[in-house]
Amino acid sequence: MLRTAWLVVVAVAMSILCGGTVLIIATFSSTSPLIDPVIRFWARTILRAGGIRIVTEGGQRIQAGQRYVLVSNHYSYLDIPCLYAALPQQSIRFMAKVSLFKLPIFGWALGRSGFIPIDRKNRRTAVKSFDLAAERIRKGNTIVVFPEEGRSRSREMRPFQRGGFLLALKSGLPIAPLAIDSTFDHFPVGAKRIKPGTVTIRVGEPIPTKGRSVREKQKLAAEAREQIGSMLFGAGWRSDETATETDAADEAV
Repeated sequence: MLRTAWLVVVAVAMSILCGGTVLIIATFSSTSPLIDPVIRFWARTILRAGGIRIVTEGGQRIQAGQRYVLVSNHYSYLDIPCLYAALPQQSIRFMAKVSLFKLPIFGWALGRSGFIPIDRKNRRTAVKSFDLAAERIRKGNTIVVFPEEGRSRSREMRPFQRGGFLLALKSGLPIAPLAIDSTFDHFPVGAKRIKPGTVTIRVGEPIPTKGRSVREKQKLAAEAREQIGSMLFGAGWRSDETATETDAADEAV
């Protein structure tokens, strides 16, 4: 419990400190390259406080100068700092639940630095969120999407939504499948204490989208899901789940 208490103290302190720093930088430029080192410092400090060590496999598949739509499974609140600590990309921005943007300082910093609020329960605002994501891509951001639309409460992945894949098709950016392995063991949904250990981030083979039709969104979802599942559970893993049939993003991108 002492480790968990220390993590909470550090997370709150770093969110205030780094959030305030980002707000100051964003006052002059919301796209300043100085923002990214602050976010990475926030992520790595929190992980260090929790006793979490990051190992990256297949990181060479991510080219530093190339933008992507990064698609990942989602187990834990640790997933976002883990991805920031593991990936070399600049200007990585997430689509995050709208409630986070209401937090003082930290939430304000999210909004000012280009993160994208999304309320999946409100179809109209969800459409606007995907429009905003498309705008961020045009400005040079790499976008991270959790297509399960929430943290999984078991090791199995939830069904994928199609919004991120439509976004990739419309932007022409390649999809980079990511598997976050072990955050379920260290800090799953509902956990009251963190377990120190190693989290492995595996990078799959990027999937090109240029020249592909938006009608292939279901196929893209299946391809990404297959890669992520294989990286998490082994080459013999198979799933019939791909993408759900209804998605507000269909109207957005």
